[in-house]
Amino acid sequence: MRSRAVLLVLFLIPLLWGVVSLLRAGSAYGIPDCPGLHLGADGEDHPGRMRRGDTCQLSYDTVTGHSVGTSTYQQLKFAQDLKRRSLYRQGTCFTLYGMAGTGIVIAATRRRSPAAQ
Repeated sequence: MRSRAVLLVLFLIPLLWGVVSLLRAGSAYGIPDCPGLHLGADGEDHPGRMRRGDTCQLSYDTVTGHSVGTSTYQQLKFAQDLKRRSLYRQGTCFTLYGMAGTGIVIAATRRRSPAAQ
């Protein structure tokens, strides 16, 4: 009975991870987020949501005023789409693995009734 509990936990962890990944993928829609300094089309700092034509200065250093690189709205949107697809694939695989493993453990370790033997 103890081995059944250990096996169930080992399959329920990937199942839970898969469900969380699917939820994260579902919430990855919308306007991309700028992890650095958000500049508008006019080159000025614009707080708030990004719009087409805006750029994002990545890893912006406030001391020197330089950034490591820049990304456009389209580049950030593309990266967001790639991340969402990756999370969907990962979530689906982990969920299916966890469900299959849990089902096999339950089916293989269930108690047999004396009448069925």
